[in-house]
Amino acid sequence: MPDLEWMAWTSATAVFVAAVFIGLGLLTALAAARPSTPRKGLLPMPTARGDRIYVSLLGTGLILIVLLATTSQPLSVGLGLAAIWTVVILGWG
Repeated sequence: MPDLEWMAWTSATAVFVAAVFIGLGLLTALAAARPSTPRKGLLPMPTARGDRIYVSLLGTGLILIVLLATTSQPLSVGLGLAAIWTVVILGWG
């Protein structure tokens, strides 16, 4: 077993990592069953389903980092903003 003592594995971290891998597996199965066609929406370029998910994950990380670095708001505020961002990008991106 590798030495993972340096990592701060908490239950929340494990759930997040598991959710990302499950999501990737679901995206792979969905792409095999129903291939995505690029569409142009809110984003200025045509994007496929995976592109929109990637952009929403990057935006979520940025929202949370900026919130933690600049304010003393609770993390739930950042999670709410990130959820709104994700819905907007996946729905209309």
